[in-house]
Amino acid sequence: MKATNTYKEDAFDFIDRKLENNKNIINLAVGNPDGKPNKLLIDTLSQCIQEEDMHGYGCFSPELTSSLRKSIANYYQSRFGVNLTPDSHFLEVPGTKVAIYRLISLLIGKNEKVLLPSPSYSVYTKCIELLDGDILYFPCNSDDFYPDLSKISETAFKEAKLMILCSPGNPTSTVLSSAFYEEVVLLAKKYQFMIINDLAYAEVRYTDAEVPSILSIEGSQEVAVELYSLSKSCNIAGWRIGFVCGNKEIIKQLKALQFNIEFGLFLPLQKTAITALEHLPMLAGVEIAKYEERIDYFIAEMNKVGWKIKKPAASFFIWTKIPKQYDYMSDKEFVTFILEKTDILFSPGSGFGSGGKGYIRIAMVQEMSVMEVVVTKLKQLLD
Repeated sequence: MKATNTYKEDAFDFIDRKLENNKNIINLAVGNPDGKPNKLLIDTLSQCIQEEDMHGYGCFSPELTSSLRKSIANYYQSRFGVNLTPDSHFLEVPGTKVAIYRLISLLIGKNEKVLLPSPSYSVYTKCIELLDGDILYFPCNSDDFYPDLSKISETAFKEAKLMILCSPGNPTSTVLSSAFYEEVVLLAKKYQFMIINDLAYAEVRYTDAEVPSILSIEGSQEVAVELYSLSKSCNIAGWRIGFVCGNKEIIKQLKALQFNIEFGLFLPLQKTAITALEHLPMLAGVEIAKYEERIDYFIAEMNKVGWKIKKPAASFFIWTKIPKQYDYMSDKEFVTFILEKTDILFSPGSGFGSGGKGYIRIAMVQEMSVMEVVVTKLKQLLD
């Protein structure tokens, strides 16, 4: 297993390049949800913005911030059975994408090594590169894209300072089990590396899929932090409300880092996040129903023209091989072909690492009227 910090054009580089010259694209490449958030959240935010004491720096209202941390701690206890201390095990962050960079900056130094499954969310890769770290890629199983720990050498385990995981997977939608987390925690303790577990899409799940937290594993708080987000479960991606949960020492360091570069979440957003966490099963249920309707419709219609797609257990992404009749193309060639013929843009799987070659990621983020246009265009082309 060879360490590397060189990475060719990733999924977002590819997407940006395609978007530059085409303004009429139906964008199913980026996980940017459509539509308004729930009225409950809009009304809460609107009311808070009218309050005159809601416009100072977020970090200088400790009572409100403490209430927010209690809310996420209560939710973790009810949802995952995890009993942690609000002010020492949880920290609100301005989006988990920002937190990814900040956490990696705290956990590795120059030329230190990070274990990363291939394929993975390309932001992890770019952040490691920006911080001059080295990546030790390891493969996922070819059938279910489960990260294959057996393919990591003992040398790699000994060299690694950090492992990054994601469940439900981006781009693969793979859901990691408690048994998998137990194995990873034992390995982290044995070889003394830390774990970042990205649980951003935990609430978007179908067919009673269980999406556990790594923090429910005994001893995990010694070696792991977890990213949790309200973006997709509440359809508030642009509001940038996320949390880092777990290891107390890392939380402490991250608090100090954040205080020196920004002054906390906007206070009306903190209040609105409390409301969201108090009503999260209901709010997430509305979003799940929308995503599942789109996914079921898309898969059924593509099946009619011979594109066999497996329904994901969770997340709003479909991760699938390109249609068999086009398997002579690379994934990037197929995505380009579809774009040129239909103005529909997907993400090429190879943009998430070499383990994604031959696959594409489809973000089911457009409303049904748009998905009907997508399906009509694709059926005309593929039939």
